Amino acid sequence: MLGELQGKPAVPGDERLRSRFAFFLFCDQWRAGLIIYLLIASCAITATASAGKTPSTQYVNVAPLPGGGIALNSRGEPDGYGAIQANIPIAHTPGANYCGFAVFRGNHISEFSGALSNGTGLFGAGFGTFPRVYFSAMQVSSLVFRESKALSFQVQILEEGGSRPAFAFGAQDLLDKEESTGAAKAFYAVATKSYPVADKLLHVTIGYGSGRFLNRPFGGVSMPLDEHVNALVEYDGFQMNEAIAWRPCGRFGTLTILVGYNNRSGPLVGVSLSQRVPTSTQLLIGAALIAARDR
Repeated sequence: MLGELQGKPAVPGDERLRSRFAFFLFCDQWRAGLIIYLLIASCAITATASAGKTPSTQYVNVAPLPGGGIALNSRGEPDGYGAIQANIPIAHTPGANYCGFAVFRGNHISEFSGALSNGTGLFGAGFGTFPRVYFSAMQVSSLVFRESKALSFQVQILEEGGSRPAFAFGAQDLLDKEESTGAAKAFYAVATKSYPVADKLLHVTIGYGSGRFLNRPFGGVSMPLDEHVNALVEYDGFQMNEAIAWRPCGRFGTLTILVGYNNRSGPLVGVSLSQRVPTSTQLLIGAALIAARDR
């Protein structure tokens, strides 16, 4: 068939080969896989030389990225049956009118203290229907009104469907605010796929990143245990992390409490709140928090 369209006589063997090649090029699943491979390879090639370093001490507890402490479904909406992680991103990206706030406490590298001296505050907002774009501002400990914030973003370019995973790329700490304490500014690519297990969904995330991800792959799995509770485990390029997330108000509750353990720094606790608000409110809140400084 392909040979005839090109003005050549069709040869059965050639036609089969060309049909397979056409299927590879034009089938959504194969094309998505090829795009994901090429983008992750590109991220690896262009990654900064951070091998042998440790990540910034501010980035060993929780990531200011989609899925960090809040479960999201394949449409990027808060949903207790969705994917959730702690210190790595998921590809499911919040979209228009999403607004999230979070406060976490953990420890610095090798501290393992019950005092939880490493504090983090997060604000995130989503925009668009597709592609969906997420921006966040992260502030550390008592410096909320003293320093500029670490800015991050993520863009989802493929929806999950059939055997195709969701795919996104992004950057954490785009201005390299925390580089003085270790590898910070990171570019990454990430894919997330959900698989039915019994009557629940197992969410699998894999990615590759530079900077705070130390030019290494990262990945994690999570699963809802019921409408209130999710369990997760992950490798963030530096350490293993485990956590349990609890939503007091059920599957679509706006409040999430997370309790976990960063294996090279110690306990982690946090509270997250997600809500839908008008775009104008998102922009006003974001601008006020990012600009907040001591006079």
